[in-house]
Amino acid sequence: MTGSQFTPEVKSTSGVGGFLREVKTEMKKVTWPTKRELIGYTITVILSSLFAAFLIWAIDAVLSVLFRLVMGVQ
Repeated sequence: MTGSQFTPEVKSTSGVGGFLREVKTEMKKVTWPTKRELIGYTITVILSSLFAAFLIWAIDAVLSVLFRLVMGVQ
């Protein structure tokens, strides 16, 4: 086995123009979400962010109370 068997084919591109052509070609291959899917994903991200914020707030509040109790600060 020679090393050339495992070398992937690389298309020759020249500069910015070649890069932009490749970007255009790759963008045509993308499967874009439908409007309904996009709304669902957006709602999921917003709810997840709110949950994470609430969780961080709750942990901070509990640790603050515990710290005050341990330190004897009102």
